[in-house]
Amino acid sequence: MKAWWDTFSPRSELRLLSVKEGGQTIGVAPLQTEDGTARLIGSADVCDHLDLVAAADKKREFCEYLISRLKNEGIDHLDLGPVRPDSVIMTVLLPMAREQGLPATAIGEDTLFELALPPSWDGYLSLLSGKHRHEVRRKLRRLAESGPYAFRMLDSPEAVRSGVDDFLVLFRQNREDKARFMDERMEGFFRSLAAGVPEMRIGFLDVDGMPAAAVWCCDLRSTRYLYNSGYDGRLGHLSVGILCKLLSIQESIARRLNAYDFLKGDETYKRQLGGKPVRIYRCRIDLSSAHKPH
Repeated sequence: MKAWWDTFSPRSELRLLSVKEGGQTIGVAPLQTEDGTARLIGSADVCDHLDLVAAADKKREFCEYLISRLKNEGIDHLDLGPVRPDSVIMTVLLPMAREQGLPATAIGEDTLFELALPPSWDGYLSLLSGKHRHEVRRKLRRLAESGPYAFRMLDSPEAVRSGVDDFLVLFRQNREDKARFMDERMEGFFRSLAAGVPEMRIGFLDVDGMPAAAVWCCDLRSTRYLYNSGYDGRLGHLSVGILCKLLSIQESIARRLNAYDFLKGDETYKRQLGGKPVRIYRCRIDLSSAHKPH
């Protein structure tokens, strides 16, 4: 969020609300406010899902205080998204708002794909359909027959920072839309992530000793999040793009991670690699008016 705020400098006002009970923080609402509307810090173009932060046993107390505080401060609308169905916003804040007679909506606006990781590579392959399992093995065999290859995951802050240049080259290389997306300001955002978020990772598939494909990931609480990727189009016939993602899954299993989140987007490969769809919502709460709940 800090990288996003520092890079894109929105016109809105920064509003970080921390709620304490008995000297202990029970929740944090990282908000930006503008013209009577409060939103979570971030934007859907670079943030796949957002949420409030609340202690597991104090979510209701935190949300009650948040609604009351924002109403007293003259905030008329909460516009919150994108959020997962298991978020604090969806499971606690929206139901509470409706209990108080506040108009609240949740509209599905996108889909992410996630995968529960088994403890072994063979266990992962068994999750795939027979057709896709065969394709995985065929692609890996063809890559091995083409020459030496290796997958490496950069996982220290210093290594990640040093790998950004190679990642950006691969990211911009083949698609005009990606090249347009990765303008100077967006590059600055990615570099800020690499410099400021210790959980960031960059994985490279090297072919003949040269980077052929890359994945930008974040490892957090036993889940690997696939944030973005790129590949060398000259090696597209070897399927280096999808194989880099596949080897990232393999490396996640070796690290004993529990889940692999492909994040937003309905790309075919996410289903082929075992991802299961999860709906993402945009939520709105009108704090300025209330009606009696049914």
